[in-house]
Amino acid sequence: MKEFFGVRNLDEAEVYFSTLPAQYHHKLVDKLVSTAIESKESDAKLVADFFARAVEKELSSPVSFEDGFSPIAEIIDDLAIDAPKAFQLFAMMIKGADLDEERRSKLASKSMDSDKLLALLK
Repeated sequence: MKEFFGVRNLDEAEVYFSTLPAQYHHKLVDKLVSTAIESKESDAKLVADFFARAVEKELSSPVSFEDGFSPIAEIIDDLAIDAPKAFQLFAMMIKGADLDEERRSKLASKSMDSDKLLALLK
């Protein structure tokens, strides 16, 4: 992960999904989101751009993205206490993964402030 955020090269990052067996993609998503959500907006943007590229090139499935976002969705309210931009950064990364409305709603429902997250996902 350090290399991803250090090098910031999306071309090189594609190998993360292509070399990792599909059953572990959700763990990669979770790790990237977990790191970026407590970091700078530029890191969340990098992750969002990486997810958008992964979707465009069909490197990972919507299920893997949803499963990877779920653990953070469940604790986003707590994260927002220490990281005030957590909701905005989380929404940015979900948008990068281009999840359909049903998956977005399911993720938002895991938050105590689901209306806030849904509004940011519009």
